[in-house]
Amino acid sequence: MFGSKATLATIAATGLIGAALGLGTAVASAEPDPSLPPPPNAPKKPAETWQGHPMVWWNLPAGGHWGVWINGDFLPFT
Repeated sequence: MFGSKATLATIAATGLIGAALGLGTAVASAEPDPSLPPPPNAPKKPAETWQGHPMVWWNLPAGGHWGVWINGDFLPFT
């Protein structure tokens, strides 16, 4: 496998430095664009925010819903 303990130590140190710098980690993305306007026949908006997240209109396969985006997932409220 590896030739010496020094090689193993170098590889381990490189991995620790990379981890400390955040290399190889996923970047948390922002919520999807909430600019989709609700249609005129949309139900009344249940609230402006929910636990600090803005209430937005989003079209799901089952139709449009009011809800919030949390950690990249849409939580429907209507």
